[in-house]
Amino acid sequence: MPFEQIGLNYAQEYSAVLANQYPYLSYFADLWNGPNAGAYRPVHGKTVLIPSMEVSGSRAVNRDRIDGVFNRNFNQDLQPVTMSMDREWDTLVDPMDMNEAPAVTVANITRTYVETQKVPEMDAYAASKLAGFAGGFGTVDTTALTADNILATWDGYLAYMINNRIPVDRIRCKMTPDVYKLLKEAAGITRFVDSGSGERNVDRRVGSLDGVRIEQVPGDIMQTAFDFTEGWTPAAGAKAVNMLMYDPLATVAPIVYDTSMMSAPTAQSKGKYLYYERYYYDVFALNQRRAGILANLAANPALGVLAVTSVAGPESGQTVVTVDTPKVFGTSFVYKLGSSAESVTYGQAPVGWTKLVPGTPIAANSNTTITVAQVNDTKGGIAIASGSATIVKA
Repeated sequence: MPFEQIGLNYAQEYSAVLANQYPYLSYFADLWNGPNAGAYRPVHGKTVLIPSMEVSGSRAVNRDRIDGVFNRNFNQDLQPVTMSMDREWDTLVDPMDMNEAPAVTVANITRTYVETQKVPEMDAYAASKLAGFAGGFGTVDTTALTADNILATWDGYLAYMINNRIPVDRIRCKMTPDVYKLLKEAAGITRFVDSGSGERNVDRRVGSLDGVRIEQVPGDIMQTAFDFTEGWTPAAGAKAVNMLMYDPLATVAPIVYDTSMMSAPTAQSKGKYLYYERYYYDVFALNQRRAGILANLAANPALGVLAVTSVAGPESGQTVVTVDTPKVFGTSFVYKLGSSAESVTYGQAPVGWTKLVPGTPIAANSNTTITVAQVNDTKGGIAIASGSATIVKA
């Protein structure tokens, strides 16, 4: 609901301490305070350039010869990303309100704003971005979790992360209270009973599982999309995020500007205090570490759209195809020729398609349409995006 300004009620006696809703804390502190949080800053306006590198493997030593030829065996890639969450908040505070209502202080007002608006907004944005990264890479699972299957599903998630060389002690898991309840009800979870004090205290909390730290996050934060026009509200069509499993080193969460100011009453402010706060932040995924972000969602995201272009090749009957999509480590392109565009479904592996090397000539023969799919090689070649083009050939 949009904010509606209401008059302050001076008839009742205000307490010096506000009885507000239970204050929010950051559920994604490991993201905002992660190792990469302060490593990257905008270099051109709102653009952040994130460097990555790949190198070749080792070779056998030849003890009997030095050929004198040495090659550059590394490549550097710059991943450009754009900061988008430039936010502000302000309020006027009348000194007479402060005199007549003891709870109306700048400290109380700003603390309420930080605890109930600023911090949960940033967490909601983080949850939606992580879910989006998983959806865009293909590390999304829509298994309906139950007390009977949650541990087996967890084992599958963990095996995937370890197979992609992500240390267990770096993995973090966020889940909704409903999923956490299923985890506590699962057979195989050990309960601890402390009877040393004479009272049988049963602790059923699951702080970690298989070395992975677990934290509950309120369901209103765990959504795939939000409307941030004013505050944060789930966007139309948003899907529930049941669980997020991620490596903080797979992300960059810079807070490049965070400041607050207050002006004393002046003639310009008509005798009122003016408080102003601005903060500038975002969350990005590193292209070479996207395998380190996994989500269990209520439903699969929509299939991504590729911009596919076909131009005439160098020889008769050939075409050259390019895809206007940045290279992401762990994904590749496959194609299929035909008389019309092929149907592609998110999460299913295209069968019988040919690997595409963009820019390499393809023999189109009598075909008139080429369909290209981007597939996740770390998940068995499942499709995450597709596009098609009318074939132009020599």
